[in-house]
Amino acid sequence: MWRCASLSILIAVIAAGCQDEHRTHSVAVVPPAEPVAASPTPPEPPPTPPDVMPLPEHKPDAADSTVPAAAGPDPKELVGLDFGQTEALLGLPTKQEEKPPAKVWTYSGTDCELTIFFYADINTQEFRALTYEFTGNEATGGSDDQCLAQLKQGT
Repeated sequence: MWRCASLSILIAVIAAGCQDEHRTHSVAVVPPAEPVAASPTPPEPPPTPPDVMPLPEHKPDAADSTVPAAAGPDPKELVGLDFGQTEALLGLPTKQEEKPPAKVWTYSGTDCELTIFFYADINTQEFRALTYEFTGNEATGGSDDQCLAQLKQGT
């Protein structure tokens, strides 16, 4: 019995919803707003810079100069060089070895030693410096760039 009553209520609700579909809806049309008039005064221009630059009170001394000293050569420049470029930069190596798959060039200076490891490029089969190692550079303050500068001076 409850089922029949529930079913009748459901049918009545659906029928009432179908009747709402036939109603017409009205939409109010609002006219567009009129444009606002632009302000008649333009913004003020920025102030003009002074014509004359102020002069310093005194001429700087050479001791006051804060220009940094020229930096030594960067050892990272070695990576990617081929044999010819390395030889042009550092001259002929002190020792050449083959440690497959690498070719190893060693440059010996008075205070340090540089070993460069060349490996074949996969695409071109041309050997290029891939890594390097500095040894015995305690006399140069442990600085790789100072050791490289010393080796470059020897060329």
